[in-house]
Amino acid sequence: MPKQREWTERDVQMLREMYRLREMTKEQLLRRYFSGGKEGYGSKRLHVLKQEGLVISEVHGARKNGRMLRTAYYRLTEQGLRFLRERGVIEDCGDRARDLKWSTKQRELMLDMNELHLSMPDIAFSDSRAIKRKYSMNRGDRVVGGFNVGEGDYLVYLLTANAQEDTLIKIIEEIRKPKPIQGHLVYAKSSAVKRHFERLCEQQKLVTGGVPMHVLSLDALGVGITRHYILLNGYSHLQELLADHGKLSRVKDRSKYGFWYGMRPLTSIEAAAAPYVIELLTGNILMLKRCLSAYNRDRSEREGRRILLICWDTEIELYRQELIMHTHIDLLGIPRSAVESHFKRLGG
Repeated sequence: MPKQREWTERDVQMLREMYRLREMTKEQLLRRYFSGGKEGYGSKRLHVLKQEGLVISEVHGARKNGRMLRTAYYRLTEQGLRFLRERGVIEDCGDRARDLKWSTKQRELMLDMNELHLSMPDIAFSDSRAIKRKYSMNRGDRVVGGFNVGEGDYLVYLLTANAQEDTLIKIIEEIRKPKPIQGHLVYAKSSAVKRHFERLCEQQKLVTGGVPMHVLSLDALGVGITRHYILLNGYSHLQELLADHGKLSRVKDRSKYGFWYGMRPLTSIEAAAAPYVIELLTGNILMLKRCLSAYNRDRSEREGRRILLICWDTEIELYRQELIMHTHIDLLGIPRSAVESHFKRLGG
């Protein structure tokens, strides 16, 4: 009688991750589970999983650093799904192995989502199927996943560099629909599509009822901002970043004008004179319009509190021109180098 194969906890974790992400490249699997010189052993384990009929692999093109490379993609077979169900790792939701395969159109988008998830592996993640089921969304909706923090979910959307305007509008309309979530994370693969999306949000008069929408670049800076200033202790990390400019503090009655923070200057001053803060480093682009609609110059003069708008130093002139009529606003520009240095101090 042939010896029954013994499966390690890592084997089961890999299969579960492939189920959640639908497909993973060989490089992603080796990086996630066999880093530190164990890649050769990892290749052998993948071969065993394939030999035992739990996974299948296909070679497809993948764009990396501007080049198209051919790489192996792994996904579960029916036997692999059954393996996980029998061990109670996943529920029987009627998923079929053939439904896990990405279409050519989906592949670039979902590969980017995988990379985003793998760049923050310690943050709980839900795949698009789980998110759509949880919030009763349509199968064709554009959400690609969600990050789970203690307070709730942040739904994730990706904007490809060549995204068409009708696709961007569909995403905006999807974001507009009320959901009991913490926020939306929208990642753009180029500065051009990021600007286009932001203009469309203005043209479409997008409002979210106070739910934040962070529009970020899909790169190391965007990932770092997500991790350190949005998902994990964002308030305290922003306090550290801005410590040389004043003491960031939470606003007690956040819903009154829409402000989240105030800023007490380093010099002694009456608390009432401390300005409200509009922080745009995290890409929460809807906050500016929302706060200015509720808190105009007359109201600022009556309360005796100005607004401090915190943005990138490269955007100071742009906002100075855009807000020239809003004389109750002061600007503070933060250089990218300061943020990247802060990331290093925080450990990544």
